[in-house]
Amino acid sequence: MLLSSPALKATSPKKFVVCAVVVSFVLSACAGALTKSPEQELGQIPGAATGQEVSADSFSFPDIDGVATEELDPVESGDLAGEVVSGWTLEEKVASLFIIHVPGTTEAPHQRVIDTHPIGGFLLLGDNISGDIEQARPFISSLRTMADSDLLIAIDQEGGAVQRLRPDDFPSASELSTEPVNRTTETTRERNRLVFDAGANVNLGVVADVSPGQDAYIHSRAFGSEPEEVSARVKAALQGSIDGVAVAVKHFPGHGLTVDDTHKTLGVAEEDFDQWSERHAPPFRAAVNEQVPLLMLGHLVMEEVDDRPASLSEPWISLLRQQWGYSGVIITDDLSMLEASGDSRFEDPSLNAVEAFASGVDMVVDSGGLSAEQALTRLTAMVEAVVAAVEREEISESHIDQAALRALRLRESLGGVSRPFEDTESGELDG
Repeated sequence: MLLSSPALKATSPKKFVVCAVVVSFVLSACAGALTKSPEQELGQIPGAATGQEVSADSFSFPDIDGVATEELDPVESGDLAGEVVSGWTLEEKVASLFIIHVPGTTEAPHQRVIDTHPIGGFLLLGDNISGDIEQARPFISSLRTMADSDLLIAIDQEGGAVQRLRPDDFPSASELSTEPVNRTTETTRERNRLVFDAGANVNLGVVADVSPGQDAYIHSRAFGSEPEEVSARVKAALQGSIDGVAVAVKHFPGHGLTVDDTHKTLGVAEEDFDQWSERHAPPFRAAVNEQVPLLMLGHLVMEEVDDRPASLSEPWISLLRQQWGYSGVIITDDLSMLEASGDSRFEDPSLNAVEAFASGVDMVVDSGGLSAEQALTRLTAMVEAVVAAVEREEISESHIDQAALRALRLRESLGGVSRPFEDTESGELDG
């Protein structure tokens, strides 16, 4: 369920405006925070019209209580977001499903990206942040207004070792594991305020991974090594959501399946599906039960389920949609990490993007451009490759429609392009 959305301008199919409305965020909704949320030749992809079928039937998931997610049709959605998406070209819909990183703190290269491809948003890394929040705020806030709709401006503000905005002196996830559970709610609320005050509207900040031990890459970023304690703190973290900031939970199906760093290699599971169900699934199931607005897929492989990482895996996405009933936005971890994995299957960023959407992902994140020019060149190649794959019926156009509608609803739930950035008072969830 979504909150009532700010009004969209429906007179032009390609342009719309989001009013400056700060929506109330309720834990049971699917969007918001928690928002009550040159053409190249590509090889054949899993799920394409080839002899190879890839479906959830390739792994027999046990029956799990849940209600399958209803398919979305922009034309029949009955809201203005659906009307807007219905008026977009295929290229516009595809472009709206990318969140990319453009290096630097100069507005012009970011605006050029938007003018070339109407993407869904920007990922901010350290090179986009100058000084403290007050210094960084004018540039970050300006990104929100570069398009006719409110862009998603995403920041990894976990705290501890992973933080873009400073000062963030609040306890890290591993430190919170020894504190009362309600301390997690208080801390994440303050951390989300930092994101809001900087002008951003997405915090990729809640780690739901169950650490396999102190030697694991993810250990210092996790809430603990026991599923019960991690689940409790993930739920508490989501209760620390505030108006105007969409929260993401990561890295499904769980970075605790490996001790390795997936920035450098594919994370191959050291446990089987039954062990995953007992140990690693509960925190993510808790997040899905709360209908967290964004769920990030990690580059993690469980060969029993799929020999491809979850970020490109139709079976894992089928579990989320069809068995768990997740109706929020499914995004990938940074696709450029796949290229650094050393696996020759993932050397082509455009093919990775095609496979992600073919598997059922809603949005992809990419930071592979080492300069503003490279970021735009890379984006252009990926968008053109995905459009071509849709035209070849290797990706379902109905899925692109559904993904674009989910993404747009999320964007228009976050306060609108006219949000008064000089007002730093963010709201809290009631109750």
